[in-house]
Amino acid sequence: MKKSACAVIIATVFAITSCTTADYTANMTGASDYATVAVKDFVTLGIVTVHSKEIHHSGPFGIKKRIEGSKITYSDLMHEAVRLEADDIINVRIDVNSSYTKTAFDWITGWTRVYTHTGTALAIKYTGMLDSGDGNSQLSGIPKAPEATSVIKSSRSGTVEVK
Repeated sequence: MKKSACAVIIATVFAITSCTTADYTANMTGASDYATVAVKDFVTLGIVTVHSKEIHHSGPFGIKKRIEGSKITYSDLMHEAVRLEADDIINVRIDVNSSYTKTAFDWITGWTRVYTHTGTALAIKYTGMLDSGDGNSQLSGIPKAPEATSVIKSSRSGTVEVK
């Protein structure tokens, strides 16, 4: 009798403590998401914002799953920027906010999770190319080939030698 009561108490404590609530906001693009762009002079037209909601549903025992809504894409932000007669967007940031409760019994009862996406960008209009003195300033933002060095040598077979 004591063993079964102890097992029931342990199972109850496990069920109560296994429930979690997630409420977080994260930036979907990180510091490594930089791209080289052509150098042009521009004027700012304003900040564009796009909101989107994505809902994930799962039925009992994971038999039926579906996703409603969508994430934010570059074209969604560009569509809003065109309304301001912009040529392009810069400083793109897409954040996701998630708020749901997760329990130990979600796989039995099914679950629903809601993700709210918010995208912002700066709409710009090009006014002309900058005169950088490097010849074609349109191509001055493109990285150049690395300089040759005698520190690292590689053979045709693929072996690398470091001095």
